[in-house]
Amino acid sequence: MKELLEEMIRIPGVSGYEDSIRRYIREKVEEMGLSVNEDNIGNLLATVGSKGPHIVFIAHMDELGLVVTNIEEDGSLRIRKVGGIDDRTLVGRVVEIATRKGKVSGVLGLKPPHLMTENDERKKVINWEDVRVDVGTRSRKETEALGIRTLDAMVFKKDIEYIRGEVMCARGIDDRAGCAILIDLLKRVRGKKLAARLTFVWSVQEEIGLRGAKVIGFQLQPDYVFAVDTMTTTDGPMQGNTYEKILIGGGPALRMFDSAAIASPKLRKMIEGVAKRGKISLQAGSGGGATDGAAIQEFGALAMPIGIPMKYTHSPTECASLKDIRDTSRLLMLIAEHISKSSKAG
Repeated sequence: MKELLEEMIRIPGVSGYEDSIRRYIREKVEEMGLSVNEDNIGNLLATVGSKGPHIVFIAHMDELGLVVTNIEEDGSLRIRKVGGIDDRTLVGRVVEIATRKGKVSGVLGLKPPHLMTENDERKKVINWEDVRVDVGTRSRKETEALGIRTLDAMVFKKDIEYIRGEVMCARGIDDRAGCAILIDLLKRVRGKKLAARLTFVWSVQEEIGLRGAKVIGFQLQPDYVFAVDTMTTTDGPMQGNTYEKILIGGGPALRMFDSAAIASPKLRKMIEGVAKRGKISLQAGSGGGATDGAAIQEFGALAMPIGIPMKYTHSPTECASLKDIRDTSRLLMLIAEHISKSSKAG
């Protein structure tokens, strides 16, 4: 799981520009001897089984990023944010731009204090509209010669570190962790004869409004949906006390209430029983944000977003436990088996 997740994090996939990560996931699924379909918006779907209740496991393959909106005469780039990026995290960063000639590096520079002329200038948060990307050129012509065009996407350079051995820190754990879990789960279920139809979905454009998931809900209208995403924890410094503690290393977390949906109390009761029997630590809580489960719930599915506890969401230093990630995959396997057995009994 560790190696798989590291590989996936390093592959770019800004919302609307998911080609590279979609290609990688397709290859992983096809290596299992399974077929995978791509719908018109770009979601990937793989199905196991054909009879019984229809269960959708979904994780979004897209990530936050930036898009080139203009090339200035001095060669620098103007940008637009894609997804919920905090402007405070923009400056002083290295970016990688995907161009028709290959990857080009650039920097989101910060005006040094040596050149500041106003005392309050250091205290200002720079808005994204004022940020420029420096690619080392001095003219528009030089920049275009690198292959850079307007609408090219870019991601922040990914560095992966570990603290206390099991805690991964990187940009893009949201939601490459969920994508890796679905690949692992698919390996677990492909040889089993379950009385259920399981559809695995790697969705697109979640970060800009759950757009891929809305298409899935309309297309499939499943009986159950389990959105595998991250859940912001409050166990780090400066996180406040508005929400209850969801702890890294404390096990998968049921996102019972967020900005877009209220999860199924019926599923909570079922999952708590499954986790207890499987000796998997389980957490439950609320918070902000939204998951693909909210969009699919609107089409009548019993919905439960299952979160990987994570610190510092949408920052360069998202942190999550590999143990929680592995336990989430195991929990989902037990959930699928339980629903299958209940279907047979019924």
